[in-house]
Amino acid sequence: MPEESKHDGPEADPLINAFADFGTTGGLDSAINEFIDDNCEHFEGAEEGGEMKLKWTDLHRQYVETIELHLETFCKEHETTAETMFQLLNDVNNDDSLNQDFVPQVIKLCEYPFFFVNMKEAADIRASKHEANALKSEDEFNLSGCYQLCTDLLNVAEVEKYYEFTGCPWYFRKIIVAASKKLSDIVVLHEPEEKLVFKYSLQFFGRKNKEYVLDDKLVESENMWGKVIETKCFQDNASNNVRIQAVKPSYAPDGYSENTFEWEEVDGERLMCWRRRIYESMDDKDPLKDNDGEPIGPALYFRPMEGTGSPSRK
Repeated sequence: MPEESKHDGPEADPLINAFADFGTTGGLDSAINEFIDDNCEHFEGAEEGGEMKLKWTDLHRQYVETIELHLETFCKEHETTAETMFQLLNDVNNDDSLNQDFVPQVIKLCEYPFFFVNMKEAADIRASKHEANALKSEDEFNLSGCYQLCTDLLNVAEVEKYYEFTGCPWYFRKIIVAASKKLSDIVVLHEPEEKLVFKYSLQFFGRKNKEYVLDDKLVESENMWGKVIETKCFQDNASNNVRIQAVKPSYAPDGYSENTFEWEEVDGERLMCWRRRIYESMDDKDPLKDNDGEPIGPALYFRPMEGTGSPSRK
């Protein structure tokens, strides 16, 4: 049975700990989201690698100024400089004893590629809400729809325990746990037996757009931190769910981690469930458990927004 504490790593610099709080409670994330929501319409239909518009360059300048203004406030409060702050983050990123997947996301906030992708995805999420409504059907298994996170069913301890086990340092887990409470703009486009597209906004980390081809073939794809991993995705008709398996991650080198998406009845209400589990070997069917015998990994529940999502039940 795994001991989660072994993944905690060295104690963080107090300044990084303060920055972890600042990232989710200091107004920075709200300012970024407000800027993106107000301006993403200019990126509708934009393509990566395409012609860069002058408007985009100007908006990126304004975006960076917004971040720098908040960062300047943080630095004054903690009697430091932006250069010192980012050097500390870079030092953490180069520490092999820590999980390195997460840290680059923090450092990339001001970079143009991060800005462009988030503006593009924000515009795309708006358009996808109409597509999700068109794709939903009376099919009992179809997951297409627009959703909101059921914060009343969110078990924060499960989220914390999962990221602790995967090797995420405690001072960055603070940001992830806080961000998990504010998952928003959730859109699912599901073509049964063909593909599942999962789009959402995650506080501090921006907009995510993950497309999974349900062909049960091993392919390379990026995880939420931008790291390339091997995954396979398929629809399990026996269990009425979609399974996305990441093969041999660093925290389970002989096994796999799994994300499942399915409908679940909770207190008489039909909700979509996103469940995460870790398996010690490729042949295992029972997930790893903590010292209390509970599976390691959170279950997040999503309520279909009015007029979308769960098919009517006759």
